[in-house]
Amino acid sequence: MFKRKGQWAGVLAGMALFFAALAPGHGQTFPSQPINMIVPYAAGGSSDFVARLLAQKLGEKFGQPVVVENRAGAGATIGTGLAARKGQNGYVALLADNAQTTAPALYKNLSYDSVDDFSVVGFVGRASVMLFANSGAGIKSVQDLIERAKSRPGTITIGTGHGSPSHLITEYFQLKSGIQLSVVPYKGASLALNDLLAGHIDLVFTNPASAAPHLKGGRIVALAQTGDQRDARFPDLPTFRESGVQGFDVSYWFALLIPADTPADARQKWRQALAAVLADPEVKEKFAAAGLSPYDLDPEQARQTMREEVRQWEEVVKVAKLQTN
Repeated sequence: MFKRKGQWAGVLAGMALFFAALAPGHGQTFPSQPINMIVPYAAGGSSDFVARLLAQKLGEKFGQPVVVENRAGAGATIGTGLAARKGQNGYVALLADNAQTTAPALYKNLSYDSVDDFSVVGFVGRASVMLFANSGAGIKSVQDLIERAKSRPGTITIGTGHGSPSHLITEYFQLKSGIQLSVVPYKGASLALNDLLAGHIDLVFTNPASAAPHLKGGRIVALAQTGDQRDARFPDLPTFRESGVQGFDVSYWFALLIPADTPADARQKWRQALAAVLADPEVKEKFAAAGLSPYDLDPEQARQTMREEVRQWEEVVKVAKLQTN
């Protein structure tokens, strides 16, 4: 009997070694094979743009292809869950955004911890949140919007990506401005923007990279932007504070994350490569043109910032009495 137990122990140990050897890059110097960068959204959005530029430049630094993989769905939680899996040895990264901190407030049964299951390679950049209106709605400013909304509560429509950062940003704005809008949910914020351009809804919150190019066509107008200062590209666009909405402090951001169990040497190489890419003049120029400004936080500061944002969005969900999944 003891001999048979010993045989089984040997078999199990051998199986463990076999499956460990199947793990990406097992026993080899990182990186020794192509790397996947997961974007938890469909192709074509601002996250996709950021990821593809980073992937190209990181691939040059690593000497291995970095392949962008779009895994959209469920408020970015599907792709994020895939990126959080253990045992990927640095060969899978996540191009994260605000959904990393809004999702825990909306989805109570996530397969991952949005902070503790990841290691921060670095924040890539951030952009102001801008409120856009369809020109046909006739809304000229934030104060004009507030006056109209208070006189006709729930009649002005605003599109959001259901369960996405734009969803909670919209709720946050209503709380801070004291108005009630008619929230129209979409499968993604980009679809909401399309309907804004078509005149089917009145308002959308998004980043300047997504909507600002459409301003020249005259179909939409920008009402205000978040931040302490006006964007130099839009010097005539007031901030929300200037428009009378106090405490509406939020920005869009992008960060590169890897699983928390990534080996130390791979983690260090990721951070060195990203730092070099973000210092690249071409990357700086393209990010600036898209409205992204540097967001310099060390990994621990980044983790603390994300934890604080999770608490902030949980409070918004509670006060707004939103239904969670």
